[in-house]
Amino acid sequence: MKKKIDAFKPIVPLAVALRKDGMKERHWKAISDASGVEVYPDDDFTLQKLIDKGMVAHVAICDEVGEKAQKEFHIEKSLVKMKKEWEGLNFLLPRFKNTSTCTIAGFDDAIAILDEHIVTSQAMQFSPFKKPFEEEIEEWCSKLMVVSDTLEEWVKCQKSWMYLQPIFDSPDIMK
Repeated sequence: MKKKIDAFKPIVPLAVALRKDGMKERHWKAISDASGVEVYPDDDFTLQKLIDKGMVAHVAICDEVGEKAQKEFHIEKSLVKMKKEWEGLNFLLPRFKNTSTCTIAGFDDAIAILDEHIVTSQAMQFSPFKKPFEEEIEEWCSKLMVVSDTLEEWVKCQKSWMYLQPIFDSPDIMK
């Protein structure tokens, strides 16, 4: 039994490396190109076939590509998660005092999510694993900055209006 375990030990890193989350066609191609062995998962894809092809000698390549795939997958999942968080976010539109004018409320949740997403997306911009999602990350960061600037200006404008509105409603000023 010990001999079987010792014989299997060098194979474990190969299996772990190739089983990382996020392995896509580009990663399998990278492994195939770097190792010189055609490695593409299909219906007949087994660990034994990889061992027979001599992939145990290329564990370092598989591990490097597997780590890259996993980190790219984390970026991809984070982008999807951030976008989904915005889907259900709504502002409240209460009427201002006794007027027919609505104001926007509920900024706190949006600003908290916005701040978190800006930090996360800016960190993604500096990631060495951003390449497959670079355009999407840049576009998302731009949208977040536009939302941030818009909310900031809206809050300022609304505060000023709320301060001045009672003044202009006073009978003396209206006269």
